[in-house]
Amino acid sequence: MRPDHPMRLSRTDSPDGVPINSLAGPSSARIHNYLLGGRDNYARDREVALQATGKMPFLENAVRRERLYVLLMVQALAIAGIRQLVDFGCGMPLPPNPVDVITRVHPTARVVCIDSDALVHVHTSALLNASAPAKVAHLRADIREPESVLASQEVLETINWRKPVILLFGGVLHHIDNPPARPLGVLVNQYKEVAAPGSALVITHATADFADRPARRAAQTMTAAGCPVYPRTKEQITPLFDDWQLVPPGLAQPQAMALEYPVPQQAASYAGMARKETVHG
Repeated sequence: MRPDHPMRLSRTDSPDGVPINSLAGPSSARIHNYLLGGRDNYARDREVALQATGKMPFLENAVRRERLYVLLMVQALAIAGIRQLVDFGCGMPLPPNPVDVITRVHPTARVVCIDSDALVHVHTSALLNASAPAKVAHLRADIREPESVLASQEVLETINWRKPVILLFGGVLHHIDNPPARPLGVLVNQYKEVAAPGSALVITHATADFADRPARRAAQTMTAAGCPVYPRTKEQITPLFDDWQLVPPGLAQPQAMALEYPVPQQAASYAGMARKETVHG
């Protein structure tokens, strides 16, 4: 790793003023970066990732297939004409990424990358950009607070909610609990409601449906390390798409879009894409 790499920060504070010692614990974003083959991670992140893969040996392969699904969906939707993207829980920038894909198809694309992790914000701001006329905004925020997210300057000045947008929840919703006072479906619906007809919802979500014991043990390892993971069943995930039209093959293993279906023993998540119907007449 080069001496000036962001992961080699030696100052007391990170560039956005967050104490480095407050970021010493493992991060789901950096663990995911490691599993994808990235270098933007710490020893503690790699340690947790290796512990999790010890419980579920195909985890790394499953994560990479899930990533491929996300990129394929963004590409397909961009080719279909959608020029806006909101990436919820964007994680560490690792090429190729959704910003690369949509701006390659549409040089005038408008994107907001959102994450609550301080170092993710530092990295996306420094490394994840696009040449004009594209616009890429970076927002450090908790997606569990949709009122704040939707009212942010970054979103208001970048996204035109009167036009179709891709709402991307790639590998983030399984890090959020589902309390009765604030159900996960209600949270997602608050973002769906502001999207224009023709918009798309892309979700990938961890599950134990295909490999029950390994998946649950890996999730327990992550949770014990301070990175909660809540694997959910198909029946629990499907309602997140309510009122939007799921596109075939529906909610399935990510391998379904890579022409390698079925590979249930190697799947660790569900993936699906739905469209908000266009009003006619």
